[in-house]
Amino acid sequence: MMDMMGGMGVMMLIGLLLLSILIGVAVYLGVRATQTHGSGEPTARETLQQHLARGEITSEEYYERESALRDSEGALTRRRR
Repeated sequence: MMDMMGGMGVMMLIGLLLLSILIGVAVYLGVRATQTHGSGEPTARETLQQHLARGEITSEEYYERESALRDSEGALTRRRR
């Protein structure tokens, strides 16, 4: 009788562990989904990457523009403080 009770306890513990993992994955995916910029429009950096990928700009132009984006993002961050 004791072996059967111990076995059920282990099974309940495994089930609780699996449920906890499932909840953790759901929360993680929910947080990731809400971290997008939300408008459905590509960000400036994504647009810049697309232009580079299509060959519309050279890698030098990409790095210049990407640097300007970083500088402007840094200015916005400093202004918010």
